[in-house]
Amino acid sequence: MKVLEWIKTQAAAGQSLNLHAVARTRPGFLKSAFSGRSPRGWYRTLLDAGVDPYQIVHEHSDEVQCPWCDYTGAVLGTHLKSQHGMEREDYLGELGQDFELSSEQFRANKFHPRPIHGLNHWEQLWSRYYVIDWILRLRDEGHPLNYHHINQQGQSITHSGIKYFGSWDAALLAAGLKPEDERAIPVFRQWTPEVVIQELRYFAKKKKTNWRLQMPMDLRCAIVRTFGKPEAAAKAAGLKYEDISHRAIFSSPKVSRLVEAIRKLEDLKGKARLEKLSAIYHEDLDNRRIIQNSYGSLRKLALCEGISLRAVSPKAYRDKADVLHDLDLIERRGKQINFSNLKKGHKRLYNVISETGWGRNRLGRA
Repeated sequence: MKVLEWIKTQAAAGQSLNLHAVARTRPGFLKSAFSGRSPRGWYRTLLDAGVDPYQIVHEHSDEVQCPWCDYTGAVLGTHLKSQHGMEREDYLGELGQDFELSSEQFRANKFHPRPIHGLNHWEQLWSRYYVIDWILRLRDEGHPLNYHHINQQGQSITHSGIKYFGSWDAALLAAGLKPEDERAIPVFRQWTPEVVIQELRYFAKKKKTNWRLQMPMDLRCAIVRTFGKPEAAAKAAGLKYEDISHRAIFSSPKVSRLVEAIRKLEDLKGKARLEKLSAIYHEDLDNRRIIQNSYGSLRKLALCEGISLRAVSPKAYRDKADVLHDLDLIERRGKQINFSNLKKGHKRLYNVISETGWGRNRLGRA
């Protein structure tokens, strides 16, 4: 009753009642609405309080804070890359795939409110709670909740469910539902071990002619439900794991050659190292796919193989040694080094010297 009274008071005062705002001000109320074996959800709780979910006031934060420093801003991508030397794959790997890199307001401005099953959105942002709210709402409306059917009617909810919970079954469990009961309504086909094996063999046959082919999500979910792991499903189908995996399609010799090429970057400095790194990773799509599929990211490759993080840094000038190296290189080419010449032909080097003072004593007057 305490929750319902608070909702009525908030609504009467014109205060925000959207999920993200309540999560900041009254997290305990949300927890009670989404806990237990049969959670009510926030949508139904608002209705219990006599409040129309489509008429509530929304409030979104316009800043997001860096998890490693005090920086706040609308987006974190550029900051994390420039200040912490981390690629997107790195920080999502450490913080989890559901870590948000942009502020609530930024994401709300980009939210596409496409109806799901003909029902309109009552929130302006996805979250764990909002996924559960949708599942409960669709259940109340009598819709089947098996993955394939929901995905056909609204991909945003299935994608968000997998993003926040790891799988569609886990999302159903979080909503207090039994996945096996929801799959009992066959909308298109029932996934049995025999059907999974048949589809897996068909997928492996197509993958031989198109190595970039990704396994359909419904087949992936069916494999987890029936066999537990893709390796077990491949064995049951008489296939090698390499025949179906998007990670195992690359030969280990090629991976080893790439690792050794990146290891040699430790001996390079300044612009030469960055140019070589770009040629290996940023400008070669196949190499980038091999590294991302085998290790996840350049940074993780360096950590796994004992390579200095400095070697894979996206910055050309990480320390004074890098600056002095490139100044020596310019001098050996017979060019005079001064601020004027650097500003014209070596802008990045000029900016670093201006900001840090590294190598400033080597510069003459124009």
